[in-house]
Amino acid sequence: MQPIDMMSALVTGGTGGFIAAALMRVAMQTDRSLRRPLLLCFWGFLVLGIGLSQNAFSDRALRWPMFAGATATLVCTVLVSRGLLAIAAGRVLRHPAWVDVALAVGLLAVAWPQGPWLFGVVFHAACAAISTAVAVVLGRSLATRRSAAETVVAATFALYAATWVYGLWTAARYHGPELRHLLYMPEPMLSVYAVADALLPLVVGALVLNLANARLGARLHRQASTDELTRLLSRRAINERARPFLERAVARGRGVALLLVDADRFKHVNDTHGHEAGDAVLAELAGRLQALLPGALVSRYGGEEFLVLLETASLDAARAAAERLRAGIADAPVPVGTRDLAVTVSTGLALWPPSAEFGAVLRRADAALYEAKRTGRDRVVDFEADAAPLSAWEAAAPGTP
Repeated sequence: MQPIDMMSALVTGGTGGFIAAALMRVAMQTDRSLRRPLLLCFWGFLVLGIGLSQNAFSDRALRWPMFAGATATLVCTVLVSRGLLAIAAGRVLRHPAWVDVALAVGLLAVAWPQGPWLFGVVFHAACAAISTAVAVVLGRSLATRRSAAETVVAATFALYAATWVYGLWTAARYHGPELRHLLYMPEPMLSVYAVADALLPLVVGALVLNLANARLGARLHRQASTDELTRLLSRRAINERARPFLERAVARGRGVALLLVDADRFKHVNDTHGHEAGDAVLAELAGRLQALLPGALVSRYGGEEFLVLLETASLDAARAAAERLRAGIADAPVPVGTRDLAVTVSTGLALWPPSAEFGAVLRRADAALYEAKRTGRDRVVDFEADAAPLSAWEAAAPGTP
């Protein structure tokens, strides 16, 4: 393997730092919620680009460009590490970033007059300590996650930390002349490090951008799957999760009941007490549904109507659970401001045979809900699971997805 010109590697690495900084600017425009951590990464890559570039193009007889390049590398490690901790692990350090930057610069400033050997060891030790600590945090926080972007970031940072540990080991053993690039290792590892140092800013910048995009996609998916007011599943989300929920229940030897729960006389609440009171009632009902039916899939299906998928052993057990829900809501008024509002619900219930389509079961529950409303409200009506095929009226009932 032919040795690689380290100055060319510094130029390439500096260019990569500038490109990575530009990528961070693009990401900040795409996802405003990650502006602060992405801004840290932007400044880190920009400082790295400046530091490596000046080290490559300055007079080789001067020593201070070496100090500037090492400082830029350490500052980049500090800032990008903080940004990644916030993006990937949700760890936002309380103290400001300038404190870490000042400590890093001060540490190298103290080591610089002590001679080339100590300066090289301190530089590698600082980079190794910071990157190893971040790699450990990322590894722990991402161990149970399935995002490919998160896994690759964690693995890349672990490799980054390992390179600094090896660099520290070789720097501590080196006693030759001072090298401008501060990489005190024999060939072919020196050439490997030259290539890695040249490409690393681009690789890490691309990974940070990919991770930010993955975070944005996950947040948009959560927003599409969650009702903003009640924090329950949205109509779209329950439609997507209904069949897998049934399959898991059947695999455990259980059945599933579908409940349509509708707040009685909800229009009167809005007209009499205002829409804010109506929103408070819906939010309270959502909380009680989840508390009284643990383990169920609960969604706001539209307006004041909620859809519940409940794992059950039998129709009687499902009916008993629905009755507990009805009583739990009727027996406890909903506090709205300085007054308590009496709220009741009507519920239509239907068992879901594994061979039936979700839409067909939903129409049966909707027909039962219509009957509960027609016969006085504040009650549970079930549609027999083994009834004859749906009549033309039932098939046309509202609620078909």
